[in-house]
Amino acid sequence: MIAGGGSELLANPDDPLLPGDAPSRPYPVIVRDADGRDLPIVTTSGDYRYAGRLIAGFDAEGRLVRVHEESGPARVLSGDAPDAVEPDAFLEREVVAPVRASVDALAANRLAETEVRLSGIRAGGVRTQETNLGDLVADALLREGRRAAAAAGLPEPVVALQNGGGIRNNDVFPADLADGVTELDTFRVLPFANFVTVVPEVSRETFLALLESAVSRVEFVDGRFAQVAGFRFTWDAGRPAGSRVVEVVLDSGETIVSGGAVVPGAPISVATIDFLARGGDGYPFGGAPFTRSTVTYQQALRDHLVDPEAEGGLGGRITAARYPEIPSPGNGPRITRIN
Repeated sequence: MIAGGGSELLANPDDPLLPGDAPSRPYPVIVRDADGRDLPIVTTSGDYRYAGRLIAGFDAEGRLVRVHEESGPARVLSGDAPDAVEPDAFLEREVVAPVRASVDALAANRLAETEVRLSGIRAGGVRTQETNLGDLVADALLREGRRAAAAAGLPEPVVALQNGGGIRNNDVFPADLADGVTELDTFRVLPFANFVTVVPEVSRETFLALLESAVSRVEFVDGRFAQVAGFRFTWDAGRPAGSRVVEVVLDSGETIVSGGAVVPGAPISVATIDFLARGGDGYPFGGAPFTRSTVTYQQALRDHLVDPEAEGGLGGRITAARYPEIPSPGNGPRITRIN
């Protein structure tokens, strides 16, 4: 089994690793399959720090008979180490240098100062509870969703949903009034080609199902946990998955769910990303029609940070009053957890 998408580093005692790294488990991890046979599992950490090297032998029937001892992670580096890769002059000139210059320009483009720490941590953060960085991203989605809806002649979204799995930095931005948040930081937070999307006719029953799905796998630090804007909701972790949402109230004061039951009323227009609108991360939109804008969620965040306050943006300043730090574990102004 070849896995991916996590941060696990599998390695054996003699494998050369990058400075500061330590393996979480051996390479490969051996488990038993349903038939009682040994099943090797291999993976490696992200950010192009390692390439996985798997040398395996099979018999005439295609059964695995051996994983060679030379298998393991190959660290990606250049320089003087014996296993370093000698730089290719053509690639350095035509690929590496232009990319480095572009990245350096993004890093030099300061978008906003922040007087509060912003948490994008996964466990105990964006995949399990409300965080102020999650609130910031959801607000950017809602703002851009409203602009997209106006341009397309659609009902204005009143709420926004962003899955925690789409927030990828897994660290905390320091309170920094000097360097602040750069354009490169927005790509670290939101790196995927997810486009802001409006789902204009979401029934209240479907909206409750979306939130139930969002909190259904918190115990597993699942990426479907929702960061939200335009409403607040309360959920009970002590209840079975599928019956955890207790109350949902829009920012307008209108109640959508009370005591776990839907309050009858008109459908809701939702701003989200196209990944979720198509059912990604288990979001049960049920094939509802949606309109995808040409703006990515990273661009929406960038615009929200720099646009003037008169236009609903932050004007280059993230304040503690608007995005307070939320302790972990804890409850924020938008999401309350019971039990």
